[in-house]
Amino acid sequence: MTRVPTHGFPVGVPGYQSLGLLGQGASGQIFKARQRSTGQFVAIKIPSTPAARDPANRRRVHQRLHQETRVLALLQHIHVVRLIDKGLAREGVPFAVLEYVAGETLREFLQRQGKLSLPDTAGLMAQVLDALAFFHAHHIVHRDLKPENVMVVSSGTTLHAKVLDFGLASHRGEPQFTTGAEGTPAYCAPEQLRGEACGPATDIYAWALMFVECLSSRPSIQGSSLTEVLQRQMSMDAVPLPEELQDTPLGALLQQALQKDVQLRTSDAVQLYGDLARCLAHAAPPRRPSPVARSIPAAHAASGQALRATMDSLERPRPRTHAAPSRAILCLTLRLYPARDASLALSDLQDIREQQLRWCANAVQSGQGHGAGTLGDCMLFHFEQGPSSAQNLQQAAALAQDLCIRVQRRSRMLEVQHGVRLEISGSMHTATLQSQGELLDSYHAANVTLHLNSLAGPGTVLLSHRAHHELAGRVKMEAYARASETHPPEPEPVYRLAPATHP
Repeated sequence: MTRVPTHGFPVGVPGYQSLGLLGQGASGQIFKARQRSTGQFVAIKIPSTPAARDPANRRRVHQRLHQETRVLALLQHIHVVRLIDKGLAREGVPFAVLEYVAGETLREFLQRQGKLSLPDTAGLMAQVLDALAFFHAHHIVHRDLKPENVMVVSSGTTLHAKVLDFGLASHRGEPQFTTGAEGTPAYCAPEQLRGEACGPATDIYAWALMFVECLSSRPSIQGSSLTEVLQRQMSMDAVPLPEELQDTPLGALLQQALQKDVQLRTSDAVQLYGDLARCLAHAAPPRRPSPVARSIPAAHAASGQALRATMDSLERPRPRTHAAPSRAILCLTLRLYPARDASLALSDLQDIREQQLRWCANAVQSGQGHGAGTLGDCMLFHFEQGPSSAQNLQQAAALAQDLCIRVQRRSRMLEVQHGVRLEISGSMHTATLQSQGELLDSYHAANVTLHLNSLAGPGTVLLSHRAHHELAGRVKMEAYARASETHPPEPEPVYRLAPATHP
């Protein structure tokens, strides 16, 4: 048996220092490395050493790596591992330099964490589905989706997915340099196992298997031997679903995605993304209304419309379980505009706008923010659950950064689906509280936050001088230079949250 190196590269890779083996598969080994010129961590993929002994096999493995780098060069997506460089080692062996993802595979994550909740599963798998929609729009089929090829990274409050390993991917039906029906049988659709052409529906089948596996923490297709696994995949028996999904809209969606007959299976990832969102909206338990929401007439609450309160809702004292020294105020604006010629009616655009506002409000409320009012596309929230004003601001900042990333993802989906794009901007300030929970500078604080929001550009979250002072050392911030000088300078310095690093 050939010894697998655990630290150094098996071949010389100029310009990079090996920091150890990360993993290996049938076609290659992945090493963590440091780029000598920049000092950044990277992952380097090198074809497996045993393949070098057989010229035909060596040529096929090298062609596969070349195909993978060609595909990755076409994919710049938040949920796809990024190609940084490629080259030839001193022995003439090709290598690919990839983004280093500091996380664990979905397989490792499930083994450590156990089964996931439905919200965590849906959030994670919606990101993978977003990536699939992007692949398929570029005529790329992954052909090897499985838990080992999805990395999971936690940003503290949210799980993020990164799709890896495009060694079996096809682009516009180009040859895949494969021998027979390659792939992982437990996640291969029947048509792939038969050696037939693979399309978007092939990836969706594997995606649905991973979705079910997240909820149960075990593979849906198992067997005591490879033959048994193949028989279960090739049979027309339906893939079993967890009991809690039986007779639910989500269960029906997954059954459609797991159809053994490719002609009956879901093949549109964009439509599936929308259907998944609707299923989850119907399945979500009703939220306990806030004091402001309870003051709204029942007829309006039952309609499901976004909360429409006046701005002075922010100033009303709320029942509190404990006194906080201040209240963090977060203002967010969502803007919808055409990305290309679209034939949507005005009423359809309004429906999309309302959906995005409701989604954003729900996301903030899930992060313990309280809705304070909506004016057009501008929404006000406050955070007051933390033991200190700095912690309230830090919670609001983390949520705002996460929303900026998520809006980018939703914007791509809306552009593909409807020809419109979504932008977000925001601002943060803090208002002082008396011991009884009443605001000392309530109206001024709201006005400061709204004014800052009017200065923020797309994807930018601005902070007041006071918020910057309280967050110093807790989050990354930078001075904000306005693009236009047509207005007089601000009386106090203005700052912005440093853009979140995509995991």
